[in-house]
Amino acid sequence: MSVNQWQRNQSGAVLLVTLIMLILIGMIVVSGFNLTQINLKSVQNVENRNQVMSAATAAVEEVISSNRFADTPNAVFAVGCGTANAKCYDANGDGTNDVTVSVAAPSCIVVMPIKNSELNVLGKPSDASCYIPEVEYSMCANSVWQIEATATDVVTGAEAVLRQGVSIRTTLNKIDSACPV
Repeated sequence: MSVNQWQRNQSGAVLLVTLIMLILIGMIVVSGFNLTQINLKSVQNVENRNQVMSAATAAVEEVISSNRFADTPNAVFAVGCGTANAKCYDANGDGTNDVTVSVAAPSCIVVMPIKNSELNVLGKPSDASCYIPEVEYSMCANSVWQIEATATDVVTGAEAVLRQGVSIRTTLNKIDSACPV
């Protein structure tokens, strides 16, 4: 076989190998791009979930920061947004609400009346206000409540539900209808 004939046979093989290599490199590039896009979407989903979870936590903290929920379970916020027991948050500071949190009417789980003998009437003014002379139980009770907040991102639809229990001391007449003994 002459050198020219051998070169003609080899030139076709080199072209074929080059095309296969180009196709493989192209597939690797496309796979890398798709993997990057999937990772970016995953990170964005985590960020959206963290944002709605933070809003739900902030709403629950606002609810339990006062005894308002025991007095008015259907109006837990002094200033809400739109509907009763709703709070809106502007997460990025652009002037539009990004996350809406809806708080279900807090439910009273249990009430435990406090006996007069358990009060420190001389040491704690709050205990003294509960004391009723000549009876077994005082005017106060410890109550346990469940607060549930559902936060929703208005753009992405990401949602988080947060349940929080809280115990408060209150007077029996305030919670008589909301949480019977």
